[in-house]
Amino acid sequence: MKSALVLAAAVVLAMPVVSVPTVSDAQVLTGRGRATPARRARPAPPRLTEAEEDRLWDAQTELGTLDGQIAALQAAVQTQGAASAEQQAQLNAHAARRTELQTVITRLEAKRDR
Repeated sequence: MKSALVLAAAVVLAMPVVSVPTVSDAQVLTGRGRATPARRARPAPPRLTEAEEDRLWDAQTELGTLDGQIAALQAAVQTQGAASAEQQAQLNAHAARRTELQTVITRLEAKRDR
């Protein structure tokens, strides 16, 4: 009888302990490994609207074209020695338009880079 009790005690003590996790244990185990709660960051709104982006690209393209026209006029003036009244008027008009375009580009780039 004594050996049966010893044998039963040995079997009971040798068995692994099995426990069923409760709902609260599952909730605690789910969050393990995270330092902070996951929050979805809202994406930053675009700095420029689509129309403003188009305006910026158009102004940059037009500025490049205008610079080419100014360079061609200045080369023609260099070969002639002096600018005619018509060439000077064209240079003045191109310079004024270039200043306007540069102002638009500077404003839109500053808004985009904020």
